[in-house]
Amino acid sequence: MSTGRATVGLEISNSLIEHLRRGVGRLQMLPPLAKEAMEIVNTDDCDLLKVASIIQRDVKLATFILRVANSTAFSPPKPIASLNHAVLFIGRRRARDFIITASLMALSNTVPASLHTRQATLASHGFLTAVMATKINHLLKLGFDGEEFTAGLMHDFGRTLMMIADPVNTPHIDPLDFNEPVGIEGRERLHLGASHAEIGAWFAATNELPDSLVSAIRFHHAPEEAGDGLMMAALISAADHAVNDMQRSDARAGYDPATNRGILLLEQSGVPDASGRFASAIDVLRKDVVEAAQSFQS
Repeated sequence: MSTGRATVGLEISNSLIEHLRRGVGRLQMLPPLAKEAMEIVNTDDCDLLKVASIIQRDVKLATFILRVANSTAFSPPKPIASLNHAVLFIGRRRARDFIITASLMALSNTVPASLHTRQATLASHGFLTAVMATKINHLLKLGFDGEEFTAGLMHDFGRTLMMIADPVNTPHIDPLDFNEPVGIEGRERLHLGASHAEIGAWFAATNELPDSLVSAIRFHHAPEEAGDGLMMAALISAADHAVNDMQRSDARAGYDPATNRGILLLEQSGVPDASGRFASAIDVLRKDVVEAAQSFQS
């Protein structure tokens, strides 16, 4: 078990949990049908047609999966009208990813209307980070098989939960400018009793997500502390750093990949020439990530 999982939960106060319950009504990430589909997706002998038969009972989830399958990110040879075809086309791994994506989107709708623009920015950040993590995983041949997408998607979900728990003060605690100073978690703990990384990891652990995912969320600002989950946490830290630069209002054309400590940590952990390969590919990665996000949202 990773060191991240061992400490998560004890750091979240009962009062904060109660604020979250009042805000979302439930603390389960997956609604019943999505949970049923995920249980099958996570089996070794997954029956994708059975997964599709469950998904089709949830109109919003079914519509979402069809939209994703028809996006330019997947570029089907011809439009896909059948949910069975859509699930078979995107495959088990992506079906899992997008069941989680749709569930998080639904849960995010409980954010107060006054913060919807802020939440949309956070949702975009999560998706961009997920895509960036997937591309870095492939670039550096880290060997993850889709879990990096989910970790990237969820790494900042604690910030959404902060808005639900304290919609009045959270925008002042976290300006969402993507500059993220070193003391960002300390500032959040001072006001809320826990940081967005701790809240997000607690939520993931509560929903029985894998230890490596919980650890990546908890330690994406301090991946060197992630214990057995260091490689995943470093990957998410690297993707987050690159995407933060893309989303800053004062973002410059030039990004210095040498400042990405997640990449440096991967190299120190045995990934050959991670810094050099990342530096050579970063411009293409940024372009590809933006194109993937645009096709997903179209």
